[in-house]
Amino acid sequence: MPPKKLRVLFVEASQDDMQQTLAHLAHHEFIVEHQRVQDSDAMKNALLSLQWDVVLCSYSPPAFGGLEALNLMHSLNLDIPFLFLSHNLREENIIQAIQAGAGDYIFKGNLNRLIPAIEHYLREATIRREHRQMLIDLKENQTRLHTLVANLPGMAYQVTHTSLDEVTFPYVSEGSYNLLGVQPQDLERQPAIFFEMLHPADIESYKKAMRDSASNLAFVYWEGRIKSLLTGEIKWISLRCSPRNMPQGVQWEGMMFDITERKLAEIEIMRSQEQLRELSAHIQDVREQERLSLAREVHDDMGSMLTAIKLDISWLGNRLNNNEPLLADKIKDIENLVSKCAEAASNIARNLRPSALDCFGIIAAIEIEGKEFEQRTNISCVFETIDEGVAPAPNIAITLFRIFQETLNNIIKHAHASKVRVAIYNRKNDLELIVSDNGRGLNEPDRSKPRSFGLRGIQERVARFNGEVQFKGKPEQGTTITVRLPHTSVQNDAELPPQQNLF
Repeated sequence: MPPKKLRVLFVEASQDDMQQTLAHLAHHEFIVEHQRVQDSDAMKNALLSLQWDVVLCSYSPPAFGGLEALNLMHSLNLDIPFLFLSHNLREENIIQAIQAGAGDYIFKGNLNRLIPAIEHYLREATIRREHRQMLIDLKENQTRLHTLVANLPGMAYQVTHTSLDEVTFPYVSEGSYNLLGVQPQDLERQPAIFFEMLHPADIESYKKAMRDSASNLAFVYWEGRIKSLLTGEIKWISLRCSPRNMPQGVQWEGMMFDITERKLAEIEIMRSQEQLRELSAHIQDVREQERLSLAREVHDDMGSMLTAIKLDISWLGNRLNNNEPLLADKIKDIENLVSKCAEAASNIARNLRPSALDCFGIIAAIEIEGKEFEQRTNISCVFETIDEGVAPAPNIAITLFRIFQETLNNIIKHAHASKVRVAIYNRKNDLELIVSDNGRGLNEPDRSKPRSFGLRGIQERVARFNGEVQFKGKPEQGTTITVRLPHTSVQNDAELPPQQNLF
């Protein structure tokens, strides 16, 4: 064991007694740094100038020392082990010294108790010193925490639920006044105020969040509205807290924040998105009406005129003299050209508005479109159908048909496929279309390309009818697009309540 260092202040009139004590300490392997004082001024200067481990004070009146030296150390608010050494073991002196705060009273003629006493009181002094430092650190941390909480942009709090309707607030920070318009002490005294402030439409969601949290001790994240009892102002707040079991019930510690500005922005964005969806739906309707009108004009007007022209040309050809072969050939060419124009007009009318959709229904229209796609591209197109005989609404049918056209168009442009599988299921409650190809596949960058209007258009069409759409694909493993549209649907994702209902 290495030697122990010890700094000793001797209050001692006898040089011989001090040397005897130093010899005893050295015998027990103490390396002692010491100083001897004999009056109050010297003792005071020594105590203030150096840090001592122990004070060994002689109790030998009338020399300076004894209780006078002990009182001097106490007056300086120093916590140093203080031991009396004396040749006189009078009981009243010992009692008086101990009552005055001395650590021990040791007989100079037998110093056997000196070393254990020093070690004991050194340990006690270390414990007291560490305890004082802990108290100082705790107070500093409390001050730091109080300052931090006071400057938070919200309210820190503790809330205890003995039941869903019985709460207490053991702690509420100063931020409660800015957030709730209630002083912290008022909320602590009257916790029911908080329930009175909750918006009637949000009370149940708050209770459910706290009930779920209490049942499994889960973190709470809740957003809702509060109404000032004084001004009637409505704010959106965000509540975040974590629970723990306490003897009186479940207690949560957390924060409340004012999120009114963010919530207003979110609501405005939702309204803007809703307006854009409505505009997109209106544009789609107008476009379909224009296509229908153009298809009828092309089919009825142009088709009729081209048929009439063809009949007139045929009439002229039948009346020509066989001696004019060049003129006959010219009429034949014109007749063929008119036939091509009529066929082109028919194709245009069919592309604008497929007649099969109106005459035979969505399943037949998609099958016809797929067969024509197969003829144009030489890409095999295999069909699977289930039809429970439910007639979808016209706007749903045309929407699904346009999605199918867009899907085939994407396959031509990007997939490089050799086979396409089409499944269409017309069930009681919904209409489902699944288109799969064996092409190069679809990856995430393809979906998020800035000008990927095809996929985005499909998503917007489906969202209009509260449908579902999925894009699945891996590089070199093909792509599958699944679209499901309900037969009974509204044309918008969700109806936002009026502004006055939100606030």
